[in-house]
Amino acid sequence: MSIRFSPATPERFQEVCALYQDVIRDMHSRGLKQWEWDVYPTRAQLEEDVTHGRLYRVEDEGRLIAAFALGDAIEPEYARIVWEYGVRPATLHRFAMVSESLDLASQVLAFVKEEALRLGYDSLRLDTCVEDRPMLEVFSSAMTREAGRTFFENPGVTSVCFEAPLSGACPMLPLRMYPAYRHGDMTPWGGDALRAVYGRDIPDERTGEALEISAIPHLESRTVTGETLPQLLERDGARLSGDYAGQEFPLLLKLLAARDSLSVQVHPDDAYAREHEGKLGKTEAWVILKAEEGASILYGLKEDVTLEALRAALEGGGDVEGLIRRVPVKPGDVYYMPSGMVHAIGGGILLYEIQQSSDVTYRLWDFNRVNAAGEKRPLHIRQSLDVIVPGLTGQIARMPANDGCGLVNLLDVPAFRLDCANVNGECELASQPHAFRMLTALAGLLLSWQGDAIELKAGDSVLLPASCPPVTLMGVGQALISSPPA
Repeated sequence: MSIRFSPATPERFQEVCALYQDVIRDMHSRGLKQWEWDVYPTRAQLEEDVTHGRLYRVEDEGRLIAAFALGDAIEPEYARIVWEYGVRPATLHRFAMVSESLDLASQVLAFVKEEALRLGYDSLRLDTCVEDRPMLEVFSSAMTREAGRTFFENPGVTSVCFEAPLSGACPMLPLRMYPAYRHGDMTPWGGDALRAVYGRDIPDERTGEALEISAIPHLESRTVTGETLPQLLERDGARLSGDYAGQEFPLLLKLLAARDSLSVQVHPDDAYAREHEGKLGKTEAWVILKAEEGASILYGLKEDVTLEALRAALEGGGDVEGLIRRVPVKPGDVYYMPSGMVHAIGGGILLYEIQQSSDVTYRLWDFNRVNAAGEKRPLHIRQSLDVIVPGLTGQIARMPANDGCGLVNLLDVPAFRLDCANVNGECELASQPHAFRMLTALAGLLLSWQGDAIELKAGDSVLLPASCPPVTLMGVGQALISSPPA
């Protein structure tokens, strides 16, 4: 087979129309009804394709064997799909072949990708009828991801959509992420604040944590199509993570709802956690979003408390609360907890938490609480005493007033950077190619970029890949943005 590709011309238009009619008759003979001549595709559509130079002929030794349209015309039905690649996508439509040759289809797709890139497009989008098994097989193997399904009113078929980046320079678009939840016996201190404040469909009345952007095993966040964060990283590590490609995903973003006090805890540093747990250590920061009257946190040992005094209290089974500083909190407070610092979240608090991507927590005191079976949760006194640094005082900041537009830095520490975006009209966020960013809206905002936008409700979180195009927050409100260090 000697394949030749060329633009269709008006002089040989009737030949092209005859090809489509032959292909449609063949489809119908095999029970495929997705096309009907002059319903879809129509003569007028093909004439317009020829006029705009987007209809291509495929010949084998002068015989017309296939045709397709390639260009930037976007079907309205594509707006229902959540795409992940490209700000200047090419679309492949009206792909007709005289025979169901998978080899020919693969050759056409290879040419289409090269041609689209030559024409200045950065990604390719296409669809095929859900019942067309051979083409589904070709597209599944040749395209990067299945993007979802959409329904075409005319001719009344459901199609599966696929997309692929055309080069390493193709941007990856903002990804709205959906959380995994820790709840029930995992968070006996949890409540229903995530539902009351953000309208979340939480698992139960003791839902303590929404892991908004998480690569923690068995608690991974997902996209709307069900892709987990680890799956995204496996497929698009460099495009998503930038300089962090090939490494463990370094950060974990949570919303945390405490009806009652959490246990008194401490986290190890990287060296201790690697040696003893085989994981990253944990430093974290909290932004208080809601706080009941009188709410407080435990935040570091009191100034005169030594490790020996704490050890005696812990090993003696006594209440250690009196050895720890209790700090009243209000919405807008920002608290940084380095590894080694004793801390606990009090009841009646809803907060945003950014931390290293680690689930290592050492519990040194739990207020003698018991579960329904009368059992206490286990403590980790030996490990806690290994890692506690008595003199740590943390770092405290405040959310800014929402004046003007722009980023205000809240924390810039070794594990992460935390910024607040003030939005009054439009707040532009430039590209950051070295690393991803995680954005959480604190009010209803619109996140827009070239060619598309996402409406965000308060509490919604979006992952901005390292290759993400410049984005703009629109509306009135604030958003928190976390990222790894530069």
